[in-house]
Amino acid sequence: MLQDRAVLSSHHLLSAFENAPVGMAVLTSAGVITACNAAMSRLLERPVPDLIGGTFLQVTHPDDLDEARRRCALMQDPQAVPGVAPVVRHECRFVLPDQRIIWVSVSTSRVAETPERSAHLIMHIEDVSDRKRLEAELNHRALHDPLTGLANRALLAERMREVLSRRGRHARVGHLFYLDLDGFKAVNDRFGHVAGDAVLTQLAERILALLRAGDVAARLGGDEFAVLCDDTEQHHAGTIAERLRMAAAEPSVVDGSTIRLSATVGCCATDHTDPTTLLREADRRMYEGKRRGGWTIPHPRRTP
Repeated sequence: MLQDRAVLSSHHLLSAFENAPVGMAVLTSAGVITACNAAMSRLLERPVPDLIGGTFLQVTHPDDLDEARRRCALMQDPQAVPGVAPVVRHECRFVLPDQRIIWVSVSTSRVAETPERSAHLIMHIEDVSDRKRLEAELNHRALHDPLTGLANRALLAERMREVLSRRGRHARVGHLFYLDLDGFKAVNDRFGHVAGDAVLTQLAERILALLRAGDVAARLGGDEFAVLCDDTEQHHAGTIAERLRMAAAEPSVVDGSTIRLSATVGCCATDHTDPTTLLREADRRMYEGKRRGGWTIPHPRRTP
């Protein structure tokens, strides 16, 4: 029986290490790689001899290095994690030789020192790039309008909360713009919903072209849009509103037809207490603009 256990240790476990379907490595307590399997070599696209003697910090994305170092320090201190074989798990990005980026899940356990050998680390590394891409896609869908790709109400509210949280004595006030297309229903009635969607998509592209890097454009639903511009002087707000109106008035070409619309824009400073109040005030001012300006609802015109 003892002989069987010895055989298992010397042959079966070595084979299990070398043929494991996930990347495995043995490291010194300081994080230097002393052994790794073929799966690790395939994962990192580097030959095993090139990995021996190095550390995984050498292939870690620069933005993830601080957290990776913190994890390494945690494993180097046997008192930091109680237990015989503590396990530390985290996710980070690795950089491949061709500069491609992959996401990996890293599990590290510490093997205590014995009379036969010093303390060392066992590391399992698995590629989780597909899961990360799916998570990013789902997160994007949850926060963006599926038709135009602009932010949705949830993301706009999140950005407004960030802006409002920075309000201070010396902070420059931003502005929220609420844009409503005039006569958009007639586009759907005359040209169909596919054409209407194309008009909205083209308008979204024109709005994005007007914005600075930190500004946020959102589709609130139907033919209503909002634009959040942080750190904007009061006298610039009118200019931005006019540019938004001009963007809405620019003709949209759909299947050979030129569709022209107009829009009303309401604007208010970001000096309210919460996103709901801020959005409601911008909406109110937009409707005030319609009444004050004697807005008529123009019919979309088709150019022969």
